[in-house]
Amino acid sequence: MTGTHTPPRRIYTLGPEGTFSDKAARRVVEHLRRRGAGPAPEMHYTRTIPEVLLRTEGDAESLGVLPIENSDAGTVVPAQDALGRHQVAIIYELSLRIQFCLLANAPLDKVRRLFTQPVALEQCNQYVTRHLPGSETVLTHSNTESGLLYLEARGQGAAAAIVPPEFAEEHQGDRVAVDIQNYQDNTTRFFVVAPRGAAGAPDFSRHKTSLLVDPGEDRPGLLYDILSVFKRHGVNLTRLESRPARTRAWTYLFFLDVDNNDHVERVLGELSAQGVGITVLGCYDRLE
Repeated sequence: MTGTHTPPRRIYTLGPEGTFSDKAARRVVEHLRRRGAGPAPEMHYTRTIPEVLLRTEGDAESLGVLPIENSDAGTVVPAQDALGRHQVAIIYELSLRIQFCLLANAPLDKVRRLFTQPVALEQCNQYVTRHLPGSETVLTHSNTESGLLYLEARGQGAAAAIVPPEFAEEHQGDRVAVDIQNYQDNTTRFFVVAPRGAAGAPDFSRHKTSLLVDPGEDRPGLLYDILSVFKRHGVNLTRLESRPARTRAWTYLFFLDVDNNDHVERVLGELSAQGVGITVLGCYDRLE
C-alpha cells in the first residue's frame, strides 16, 4: 500500500493539542511538506484513540495517526483492537522517544489525586509507587488532558499530574520532577493510516506488513502450524499479539508484524488455502 492517491486534507489524532500523538502527527505533516504534497493538512483532535480510526475511515481525504506499541508498557490495546474493526490501512510507522514530568501543588506525601493517562501510568509506575503511594488515580484520555484537569483542580486540594515535558515547561512553578518514566530509552511506535479504499493494493516490496490472522478453529498445535509456514519461507515475525475474537468465549485473533521478503505473498496464500483468515492491515515503511 503505497499511500493515498491525493494529498490528505485532514489528519486525525488523539488530542488535545500537545499530546505525543499530536507531536507524531506533526512529523507526518513535515514529511508531506518535504514531499511537496500540497498545502499542510488540517489537524483534527479526537477524544479517544478508536475515534481516530472511525473518523479516518469515513474521510477519503484524511490520514490518522495513533500509538500502537510502547517499549515498556507494550501494546496500546484500544488501538490494536480498533485496527481490526475499521476499514483503514497502515501506510507508515514512526517512533518517538517518550519522556514524562510530574506537576504537583503540594508535597508528594500530601497528594491525594493523581491525574494520568493509563498507558502513561504504566510507563511511570515505579516512580508513582515510590513517591505517590497515597494518591487516588484519576484516569484521563490523554497526557495533555491530565495536565488540564490538574490545572482545574489545583484550588481543590493536593493534586498531581503526569504530563509531557512541553506541558511541564509551561508550568514550571508546579514542576517537581522530570524524566519520571521507568526507563530512559522509553519509545512509542505510531501507525499512520489511510482509508482502505484510498491506500492502494498491498505492496510487499515495502519494509513491513501487519496482519490480522483469524484461525477459525481451536485445536492442539494450531499456532505452531501457522507460525511454521512463516519459518519455512524465512519470513521474520517482529511482533505477535493475541486478542479476544469476541465471537465466543476464549477464542482469539492474532496480530502479526513481519519483515517483508519475496515469499510473504506465498505464505499468505498457503495460509488462506488452509482455511486461515488473513487480513492485510497494511504494508509500510518507517517514516524517519
